[in-house]
Amino acid sequence: MSWSVNVPSLFSVRESRFVRGLVFIGITTLFWGVLPIFLKAALKEFSPETIAWFRFTFAFAVLFVVLVLTGTRSLTLLRIPPGLALVGGVCLSGNYLAMTMGIHFSGPSNAAILIQLAPVLLVVVGVFVFHESLAPLQVVGMLVAGLGLYLFYSDQRALALNAALYSSASLIIIVAAVVWVAYMACQKKLSPLHGAQHLNFWVYGTAMVTLAPFVPFAEFSNLRPGNLWVLVFLGLNTLIAYGTLAEAVKYIPLSIISVVTALNPLITLSGMLLLEKIQPAWLDPENISLMGYLGALTAIGGVVMVVSRRKPEGGGGPSS
Repeated sequence: MSWSVNVPSLFSVRESRFVRGLVFIGITTLFWGVLPIFLKAALKEFSPETIAWFRFTFAFAVLFVVLVLTGTRSLTLLRIPPGLALVGGVCLSGNYLAMTMGIHFSGPSNAAILIQLAPVLLVVVGVFVFHESLAPLQVVGMLVAGLGLYLFYSDQRALALNAALYSSASLIIIVAAVVWVAYMACQKKLSPLHGAQHLNFWVYGTAMVTLAPFVPFAEFSNLRPGNLWVLVFLGLNTLIAYGTLAEAVKYIPLSIISVVTALNPLITLSGMLLLEKIQPAWLDPENISLMGYLGALTAIGGVVMVVSRRKPEGGGGPSS
């Protein structure tokens, strides 16, 4: 009798947690997918430095209020953060700035596809730095992702009005991927010792201070409501995407999280195609051939193979 009551309820709880985790990671993926599009829109009025700084400042301020209201003592938050949190903040500031610059000099879809190098590099760091195992499927995935990235890059470079500028933009995006991996390595070291939102708070604050000297604050002097709302959305994007990511980790395996988030470039590509149809004046249309789309899909498929795990491992995956 006890089995007939407890087993269904146990499965119900597990199913509920799984669905909750999928909802959280779905929100993260959606926000990351539309992010390059809104960054490109903001770049019509603001410099990359201003945009990156505002995103961190907004997220830092809102998260501070939320943490205080939920019972965290403000003095605990404002203490000197761990050294690795400072390094992580500097790295993430570099990621945001480089990613925004890459979008500025190329486009949303180009940045969304090329930044997929980041999770591949993260797995490599996991193997050589954290001594994680590398499955055969992941090795194949790296080769597939590399082929896809090459096809996409070659297509976009051939179609670019300024091939040299496009190559420079792509290199900047690769730099964004590298410093993001460094940020994630810091997070992996710190996550067993500190809460996720406390780490985010310290990282946002460090990044805000790091970028402040480079911000042309005169850009805020003629701020129009429409431009302000774009900036606010970008700030909320930072807060919500990383906040829901931290929550998703509590409910579903990292392997599922990695696979779902690897699909976010599909949202960027679809969003740009949709904008071209319904609102062509908002952003310049992108020039991607069939070969470019094939390369993009191949790269995404390869990344999914890299970040997925055939069997669970102890201690979490490379993005924990």
